[in-house]
Amino acid sequence: MLRELIDRVDTEIVKGREKWGSVDRTPVDLMIAVQEEIGEVAHAINHHEGADRVNQEIAQVIGILSRLYEMAK
Repeated sequence: MLRELIDRVDTEIVKGREKWGSVDRTPVDLMIAVQEEIGEVAHAINHHEGADRVNQEIAQVIGILSRLYEMAK
């Protein structure tokens, strides 16, 4: 399961960079993005959108957090 999660996160990081480029230039920008994505996780759970959708949203959150981690180094 961990390998699957890492693969999904890697995919989401690539998608995010392709979609947004280097728009997120500060930790504040990334924290705003994380909060928005956490809202999407909650929405997927509350609206019973299924495990795959919830997992996709979680991978997006982790992807953004990993970018924040790299930025904070």
